[in-house]
Amino acid sequence: MAENHNKRREVLLYLLICAVAFGVMLLLNQRTVYTADDYMYHFFWEGARPGPTTRLLSGISDIPGSLWNHYLGFNGRVVSHALVMFFMLFDKMVFNICNSLMFLAVGWLLLLYIEADPVKRKSWQLGVIYLAMWTFFPHFGWSVLWVSGSCNYLWMNALILAFFLPYHRYERTGKAEGRGIWKAVLMVPLGLLAGASSENGGGAIGLLAALFVFHWFWNKEKIPAFAYTGILSVAAGMGILLFTPSSHSRMVSEPFTIGVYLKRIREVVGFSYHYILPLLVVLLVEVFFRVRYQKRRGEPWAPGLLVPFYYCLSGAASVLVLLASPIISGKSWIFAVSFLLIAIGQIALLMEKEGCEIRKGKRFFLGLLVLLAVGKFVLAFGDISRTYREVQGQIQSIEEQKDQGIMDAEVPLLTPTENTYNVIRHSPNVSKDKENWFNQWMALYYGVDSITGVEP
Repeated sequence: MAENHNKRREVLLYLLICAVAFGVMLLLNQRTVYTADDYMYHFFWEGARPGPTTRLLSGISDIPGSLWNHYLGFNGRVVSHALVMFFMLFDKMVFNICNSLMFLAVGWLLLLYIEADPVKRKSWQLGVIYLAMWTFFPHFGWSVLWVSGSCNYLWMNALILAFFLPYHRYERTGKAEGRGIWKAVLMVPLGLLAGASSENGGGAIGLLAALFVFHWFWNKEKIPAFAYTGILSVAAGMGILLFTPSSHSRMVSEPFTIGVYLKRIREVVGFSYHYILPLLVVLLVEVFFRVRYQKRRGEPWAPGLLVPFYYCLSGAASVLVLLASPIISGKSWIFAVSFLLIAIGQIALLMEKEGCEIRKGKRFFLGLLVLLAVGKFVLAFGDISRTYREVQGQIQSIEEQKDQGIMDAEVPLLTPTENTYNVIRHSPNVSKDKENWFNQWMALYYGVDSITGVEP
């Protein structure tokens, strides 16, 4: 009876945690406005600026042609931008619900990587993961809440984590069915999608797969067929992503000089300082206490840390590869953060299983995490809500001016913000220049000749 009661209690706690996380994410998504590229992706893609033949996407059948133009002229992220174009066909509430569910899915995927045994998984672990995602995912507004950004980063993060699950399962269990031919075949389309997901995310998951294969080879373990087809298909997917006319033109747009690389190094170091330094500190503290504990017991400390090290190395690679990118954005750090969270969780559970006393440290970390998460939410919700009200005011003003026959609309500029949970932070929005590309796309979307921003 007691065992059944505990199981029911755990199920209810799981449901409660998921319901709260879903509700919070849905609330934030509803108050997150269209910005930057969002207006552009409502239209059949012909170029970065609207032209005389520019038209709205009329249905799913329009997406392949629009995507092909985008692939040739803008960038090769066919997987993520197909999602963006798909969601632009519907009312934003469809995306809000799907994106909130995707946030839950990424949390579950991280939990699967941290605790492989379903019997030993606990509801509180999932709650901690959602808090950590909220607190540490980089530039949350751009990488999780923004329609175009979420499809490129949150959703692609889920894709590469899902692709790697067979490698993770085989490493943990060594199940013989992992060598099945059907899995080897299935990994081909999954690998193509994962490789084409993003420049640094696809490369990182390919490296992680290669590290696991090398690990099995070094230990003279059987290597499943899906491991090879997965790596090869990821490489092919990356080829689709990188070797496009648009990608090549971007790569050569900025000359390869010492000054350029010093600038990129400063950007990579700066973003890493903001987004992964706190997690690195936690990781190093864990490693220190685990090594000390094992040495006191007279047992080797290195073997249990090898797999978490692979995740850390792949996360680091996802950051370092950005030195070759002409455009470096903080939201690209989402893959490194996810891999670090996996490594931290795996080491923490390893220490518990070995009998290392970490209760005080765990309580301190959880308490600090809750305080950070709540504080960030209070500030973010107020800031996002203010922007939402201001954008609704802009839209209402445009419609009122249209009703009066005024086709050169003027709208108040948005209040600037430095809150990283607000999607308009440092993103293109209405400006005083009606010829600005964002103003042009927004004007076309709302059916006016021009939009000019004015001081409120």
